[in-house]
Amino acid sequence: MLTPKLDDRSYDDLLQEGLSLLPVVAPGWTNHNPSDPGITLVELLAYFTEMLVYRIGRITPASKLQFLKLLKGGNWEGLEEESKAQFLALLAGDQREGGESLARSRSIDLEKEMDCAIALAGAAELDAAIGYVVRDLMGNECAVTTRDFEQIARNTARDHLGPEYPVSMHCVPCINLEADRVGRMDPGAPDQRAHVSVIVAPERELDEASAAELREKIKHDLLARSLLTTRVHVVAPLYLHVAIGAAIAPQPGQSAQQLSAALSENLWRRFSLPRQDLQTREMDGSPGGLLFGKPLRIGELIEAIDETAGVDYVEHVRVLQMSDREKDLAQPDSALGIQVGIRSTIGVDTLLGGRKMLGSGRLLRNDEGRLVSILLRPWELLRLSLAAEDVRILDAQGIGGYDG
Repeated sequence: MLTPKLDDRSYDDLLQEGLSLLPVVAPGWTNHNPSDPGITLVELLAYFTEMLVYRIGRITPASKLQFLKLLKGGNWEGLEEESKAQFLALLAGDQREGGESLARSRSIDLEKEMDCAIALAGAAELDAAIGYVVRDLMGNECAVTTRDFEQIARNTARDHLGPEYPVSMHCVPCINLEADRVGRMDPGAPDQRAHVSVIVAPERELDEASAAELREKIKHDLLARSLLTTRVHVVAPLYLHVAIGAAIAPQPGQSAQQLSAALSENLWRRFSLPRQDLQTREMDGSPGGLLFGKPLRIGELIEAIDETAGVDYVEHVRVLQMSDREKDLAQPDSALGIQVGIRSTIGVDTLLGGRKMLGSGRLLRNDEGRLVSILLRPWELLRLSLAAEDVRILDAQGIGGYDG
């Protein structure tokens, strides 16, 4: 096989071609005087182009085979044993199909195989082989950025569980989510910079043993692909549990029990399901999955309740409790306390801001003191529950009514 002649244009040819393109591509580039810097740059580009074209013409099939060996090393198979003189075979991973790899061949055998390939393998086969290897090398094998960690973890989960079990991944750098008292940690602090935490959140029901096995498998794969000093932590989802109450006027014929069930179902679909299952998903171009760190806006909460089938209108929504553990929602220190404009009970609702360890800074209020948003930390998921005993059903005129 002969190498095609690529060095078919001289420096003058390249320079004239470049100058002829200037009036069309960049009319203001130069005044066309030989001393103009624009002309000098075109001459420089023509000089380097001629040099590169000359060098390309000196790349022989033997050089390409050596390039393939350099790229794939011991995992690259040259020519198959039964048809060495027909085509190049590239195999990914450690699979073998007969014969030895180029990296392990004896020098005399290697020379014979390469001579055979040079003589009978076409240029198309060589170029296709190089293209295949380059595309294979573009695959994500190293965990450096947060997206790398998430993609590798997602691939591991898919290989481990199968595509029928989607799993959301979220990487948070500079923090150890396996440590105690995560809420008091400062992401980015000097003692946290080597840590990377990956949250694994199966989007379908998975028993604890299987989930723990999955996390261990993901951690093993990430450690093999991350930088030497990286401290990788793979954890289960961390939730912020919020309980709410509301004053609602139902449509005619709706019972309190039916309304509470419909509200709970709609709130779950709106705030807890993966994005691809939401009709109101954010069109931000990001992949589907659970919404880590998305704040709870009271306006969105009211909108979700108002859109529920059987609801006529919403008078107000009240955030009652907030905790990082669902079982602690009933504890007195989980209550958010007095909220301006909302009915409160003295002696019961006098704790402001909820549990101290959750951080009072996550509660955003407007100028009137009304709660407008609850912030979540980047690694948290929201779990919203409706306290049925705090759902107040109004009559048709919006006055009086009874508690559900």
